[in-house]
Amino acid sequence: MTPTLGGWQTNKWFWYAVTGLLFAGLLYLADIGEFVAALRQVDPAAFAVAVAVGFSSLLVWAWVWHRFFGQLSIRSTTSRTVRMFLTGQFLNSITPLGQFGGEPVMAYIVSETTGADYERSLASVVSSDIINAVPFFTLTLGGIVYLAAFGTLEEFFVEVGVVTALVLAVGGGVAYLLWSANGALGERLVGLVDRIEAVVGRGEGVFASIRESIHEVVAAFETAGSDPGFLVWTALVSHLAIVAQIVSLYVVFLSMGIEPRFIPIYFLVTLSTIATLSPTPGGSGTYEAAFSALMGIFYSVELATALTAAVLFRLTTYWPGLVVGYLSLLTLKTDREEITEELD
Repeated sequence: MTPTLGGWQTNKWFWYAVTGLLFAGLLYLADIGEFVAALRQVDPAAFAVAVAVGFSSLLVWAWVWHRFFGQLSIRSTTSRTVRMFLTGQFLNSITPLGQFGGEPVMAYIVSETTGADYERSLASVVSSDIINAVPFFTLTLGGIVYLAAFGTLEEFFVEVGVVTALVLAVGGGVAYLLWSANGALGERLVGLVDRIEAVVGRGEGVFASIRESIHEVVAAFETAGSDPGFLVWTALVSHLAIVAQIVSLYVVFLSMGIEPRFIPIYFLVTLSTIATLSPTPGGSGTYEAAFSALMGIFYSVELATALTAAVLFRLTTYWPGLVVGYLSLLTLKTDREEITEELD
């Protein structure tokens, strides 16, 4: 266990170092003096409004969690659900590679806090993440269709549109397999376990346990996706989170004295989010770099101004979640004790 843990610690600090170097590089290229000067020109009152609006996007995503909790009969109050979601966001955001496969950890938090079995907890978390990811791609594709119909569609947006359509198609197929009641996914997974068992030739009890877990997880996902109307309505409301981020960036630009044109802001929010899918903690460094580069496409501004906008926008949608998420983490121990007493 020690070598593995040591390797993980090394990787963790490596990605923290990468994040620091990215920020240092951006500040060097932008000129730190100009960056500080741009920060000083921000209107505090307008920026406070941007923070409040940006934070509301996290509450929309937490609402999606609560919807799936109800669908899967997981007992939780609205307050507890919000705190569990923010705790999960906090852990994903401070952990390198946290955006890749953080759902099992978040499902463990849900299971421990609510007393629900792990299979239902995992189904609720993964299903919520699927629904919450949809708006980034549908809104991106919708914006590109709008440009094709009423504006100028540059080659860059054509390429983005193709990638977005492919992601939606693949993601839709995965979601269908997870939520479908035909049992096809479960049968394939069980068949794979059977073949592995045949090759290994022993461990019958272990493989039987794995098959049982697969059936339980598949059944939980089937329950999560059993009502198409529920899924459609939940996905539609989830789009409000991105609307909140668009409004937040609009106000950030106002606070900086930048003309807040809707089309550039729309694509800055939807496209830059892809940069959060990086190995750095919470996509830090890569997000700011991508946002600054995209802003250079839409606005004729200095890098210092673009970087300031990126940092300020993250202060409305990312950093508040870290602070509140940490505080939420501290409250969950009490919740676990209360749930245990209720179940006893």
